[in-house]
Amino acid sequence: MKTVIVEGWRFLSHSYAVVNQFQCLEMLKRPDLKVYHRDVPYFSNRWLPTPGLLPPDAEAAIASIPPPPPETKADALLRIGYPHFFDAAPDATRTFTWVTSEFKRVLKSAIGAGLEPWQVLPEAKSTVIACSEWAAAGFLNGGLPRSRLAVVPCGVDTSIFKPATPDERAALRKILGWENWFVALNISSMTLNKGPDFMLAATARLAPSHPTLVLSAKGSDALYQSGHYAQSFVARLTPDQRAALAGRVKYHGDTYSTLDIVKMYQAADVYISPYRAEGFNLPVLEAAACGLPVICTRGGSTDDFVDDSWCLRIDSKIAELSGIGTTLEPNLDHFTALLERAITDENWRRSAAQAGPAWVRDRFTWKHTVDKLLAVMLPD
Repeated sequence: MKTVIVEGWRFLSHSYAVVNQFQCLEMLKRPDLKVYHRDVPYFSNRWLPTPGLLPPDAEAAIASIPPPPPETKADALLRIGYPHFFDAAPDATRTFTWVTSEFKRVLKSAIGAGLEPWQVLPEAKSTVIACSEWAAAGFLNGGLPRSRLAVVPCGVDTSIFKPATPDERAALRKILGWENWFVALNISSMTLNKGPDFMLAATARLAPSHPTLVLSAKGSDALYQSGHYAQSFVARLTPDQRAALAGRVKYHGDTYSTLDIVKMYQAADVYISPYRAEGFNLPVLEAAACGLPVICTRGGSTDDFVDDSWCLRIDSKIAELSGIGTTLEPNLDHFTALLERAITDENWRRSAAQAGPAWVRDRFTWKHTVDKLLAVMLPD
């Protein structure tokens, strides 16, 4: 019996908590593994535990994970919180730190010791687990030795994130008010790196010739004040763009449960993510698992897991933002053309809706993730 201590966030819709909880749920299925959990403070004191995000049985299982008893010496300790700590844990034989990096650069604010990355990363005592090659690059650029790095992609629970039947989908579209619309969905913080300006611009361009097109944008006001960001991008539109988008943009800022998010994936027509920078972009994978065709940026973190059988990729070029780091700049013309193809090419949508769930089931479930994670953490 091997023993693992996890230090991280629970009962929160932040991506770190989402990854942590689904990894823990998968670890609990392993009969030869004893799992303990130690909560660490949320990054913001505005964030509050939110019950009901997961299905009741999953949430009960997460809540039941005990803290490590005194004098525990675990085989491995996994940290999955922010800021990051890279020292060796005294109560484990091996220490691991789960990380992500959106801009191929590690900021000082990401280092829990309060030091510059170059002062900490070259001497890191923990092994860093990055969720994508793009995310890993930021830590290598910050001085982390390659020998201290492993890349383990995220996954999806395909018992939750799955396609709806045609009747279920029709019922969901009626409930959501989407019956007579072509719905392009995005779920994100609505910050600049997510590309909300590209979503608005492409929708405005296509609205006159495609009168059923709407953009459904799901943010998180409790975590990120996404509504404020979304409004700021709308304010930058030209009068003609705002006129074209009248009645075409639906923003949702409330905190939704996982099952309610799944319903949005199941009912939409295409998932769009013209992002500039992402550490992983889990919603793209979740959308595919639900049978939702995807359009996303080429060249970033999603290249690790998307496939042309269910995803159209937007051409992009590398850009450097002063004080921030490396980003991608999606080509708006190409994105607009791909979105128009998604609207008009029903055969592609039907084919992608079949290919996506199978691709995820075969390669990117949380079982796949935890198999790779434990191979790194417990190699013996």
